[in-house]
Amino acid sequence: MKIRGSALLAASATAAALAFQALGTHASLAAPAAAGATYAVTLTGTQQSVASYAGSVTTDAGCTYHVNNIDRQVLTFSAERRARLVLRAGGSLPEIHFTVRVGVAGSRHRESELTKGDADTCSPSQPARTSRCGSRILRADITLHPVGGGRVVLDGGLAAGGDSVACSPMLTKPDRFLVPSESRLTIPPGLLGELFAKGRLHDITRDANGIRKTTDVRWTVLLKRLR
Repeated sequence: MKIRGSALLAASATAAALAFQALGTHASLAAPAAAGATYAVTLTGTQQSVASYAGSVTTDAGCTYHVNNIDRQVLTFSAERRARLVLRAGGSLPEIHFTVRVGVAGSRHRESELTKGDADTCSPSQPARTSRCGSRILRADITLHPVGGGRVVLDGGLAAGGDSVACSPMLTKPDRFLVPSESRLTIPPGLLGELFAKGRLHDITRDANGIRKTTDVRWTVLLKRLR
């Protein structure tokens, strides 16, 4: 089973028809679009994955345990830069590259109860215990780019060596960073003094072993016109 949803919206006539609405502009400024303008661009966001399994496990020795295992990983990312952009009414945002700081944290929860088997030969039940991973700071390259038809995508990847990040879930295959999210975006008429866009993605999967993984990505791109 998989449930997926995403949205990236800005102030436009078409935004109201899209799910997860998040839009805004301030101080609309009149200026020729062809001249472009310099913007301070800020990207902030999080990517969280939770993998869990609650059920019975039987070992080769015939010992059956009821287990409750949870892996949680949280990546918080942010970047700031200046960019000269030409925003045309009816168009989309141009491609914008970010060098991103990524903070990684997470935890692992394990507990088990012996429900069937010889207590003298089976390993004993394990009381609930949660261990937290030490935080790490990584670097990533992320790009917001148009893909045609009024659609834009935010995606990218960690710098070399960053794939083996701290707190990677062990119950199932970890998500890549960044999980791409896509939606539609149309620039409204006139150049804007301030423009923000928000993206959301919600994804649920369950594999053949009964492990459930939930992935949530949320981010905001804020543009403030400087000149």
